[in-house]
Amino acid sequence: MLPNQPIISYQQATQLFIEIYIQPPTRFVIENYSRLLPEYKFYPQTMVIILLEAEISLEKTNQQVQQEKQRLKKEFLKLGENIRAVAQREKWLIEVIDPQDGKPINSASGEITFDIVSVVHNSLGFRFNKTNNSCKLLNHPLKETAIYPNLILSDIDNKQMNYLIEEALS
Repeated sequence: MLPNQPIISYQQATQLFIEIYIQPPTRFVIENYSRLLPEYKFYPQTMVIILLEAEISLEKTNQQVQQEKQRLKKEFLKLGENIRAVAQREKWLIEVIDPQDGKPINSASGEITFDIVSVVHNSLGFRFNKTNNSCKLLNHPLKETAIYPNLILSDIDNKQMNYLIEEALS
C-alpha cells in the first residue's frame, strides 16, 4: 500500500463515500498523547483517519449544514462502535475521537483536545480553510469542503488495524 492511499474509498453496505487511511501518529500526537488521552496506558502506534463525504458543502453555518454534520457524526460513531467491538473481541485497545469536540468517546478527556483537521492536514497534506466562526474546514482534493474528517487511535500495528477495519466493515 502506498503512503497516503486510502485502504477503502467506498463502502457499499452503507452507500457512503468513505476514505480510510491508516497512518502513524503525528508528532503532536506522539508528544502529547498523555495530555490528550490521560487514562490510556498505551502508546499510539496507528491513527485511522476516516473521511466521510457530506451531501453538501460544510462551509456555511446554517441549520442544513448542522444537520448534515450531525448525520455524518452519527454514521462515524456507528462505524467507530463496530470497530471498537471487533477490537475488544481481539483484546486490542482503540480510542474513538469525537469529531465535533476532539475528545475521546470512551475515556476521560485530557487537558488538550484533538484538532482532527490539523491531524489530517499534517498526515495527508490536505489543505484547510478557516470559516467565519474560526473553525477549520478540511479541503479534500476531490470532494473539496464536502468532507467530514474523523479519527481513531490504537496501539496495534498497520496490519492488525487493516484486519480490524475489514472485520468491522464486513
